[in-house]
Amino acid sequence: MIKLTFKKDELLKALDYCSSCVEKKHPMVVLTSVLFSFKDKECTLSATNLEITVLAKVNLEESVEEGKIAVPARSIHDICRLSRAEKIIFKYGESNNVLDITADKSEYKVPCFNPSDFPEISDTSKEYKPVKISKLISFYKKVQFSMTENYMTKAYSGVLIIKIKNDDGTETVDMVTTDIHRLSVLMLKNFTLDIPEFENGIVIPGKNFAEITKIFAEVEDALVAIDDEKMFIKNENVTFISRLFKNEFPKHRPIIGNYDVLNGKEFAIVNRKELIEAIKRVVIVLNSEDKMWVSKYFFNGNVLKLTANSNTGGTSTDEIVIEKGFSTERSVAVNAKYFLDVINVIDDNNVNVIVDEAANKPMTLKEETDDFFYVHMIMPLRI
Repeated sequence: MIKLTFKKDELLKALDYCSSCVEKKHPMVVLTSVLFSFKDKECTLSATNLEITVLAKVNLEESVEEGKIAVPARSIHDICRLSRAEKIIFKYGESNNVLDITADKSEYKVPCFNPSDFPEISDTSKEYKPVKISKLISFYKKVQFSMTENYMTKAYSGVLIIKIKNDDGTETVDMVTTDIHRLSVLMLKNFTLDIPEFENGIVIPGKNFAEITKIFAEVEDALVAIDDEKMFIKNENVTFISRLFKNEFPKHRPIIGNYDVLNGKEFAIVNRKELIEAIKRVVIVLNSEDKMWVSKYFFNGNVLKLTANSNTGGTSTDEIVIEKGFSTERSVAVNAKYFLDVINVIDDNNVNVIVDEAANKPMTLKEETDDFFYVHMIMPLRI
């Protein structure tokens, strides 16, 4: 008989980490479980859906011999989550493969899976390097909305992270997403990424990056390694493994232009809050039958005129006074949903908008701080 004693709060936290990659249903039924691997006073919880893998460490109250138990994930997570107990006690008989769980006055008998059926999870032999993961996580919001859904174009349903050598000899790390209709590029300044694989770029699936933001939300630094089309991220208590997509992104720098070119272009300055409210007013006429929120923006001096047209014949117009206009009249039509997406992640009170004098050119928004230079391009609509 194997006996394991956990502090409930520590066990629940480890199970929360693992829950991100446990499937409710899976052709390999053992993947609906969490594998408990233990020896002495240490226990590692492992969970995987073959796309991502999480390993979380938790301490045991007393020393035990080496062993493994594959426990149904939903059952053990619910038991811990709802329990009033301070400690959770496992008693496991390998002969009948049933786990007895005691939590204060509550007692459970949970049939378990054969632990030998659980896929083997191996660490990498590559060297781990320190990365300020908090920066990647905090800036993810600026690019996450402009990638494709996984079922549409897998190659663009992830985040490209690539180290770029600039013309002036400096290096930046770019985070890039695109769904063909728009392009987000966040250039991180003074950011060290001393891992060779980032020179050619790696693409992290968007769903997997979202889990990284949850698991390492309170972590400043983590250790990272790239090996065999997988990314390994770990700190003292958690290891996260994500498969990577093949980098099929187009070269984004020639598309957006270099830093000097972008800063040399004339741009309008619009109050962010007033712009959001104006767009919301003009799109009122649009409805669910409109696949795209077609809207047009006319810049004339310090006045911005907005218009929208629905498929059912509805029209609307609005005007706002802007902080700074262009030297000549300019206009562009874009999907209002896309425009709102990017405005909502701008941190500044004002939005810097670049509209080319020539027709049918992308609208570009830019934002710069001491930490980053952010560029977002929206393809124009022909109306």
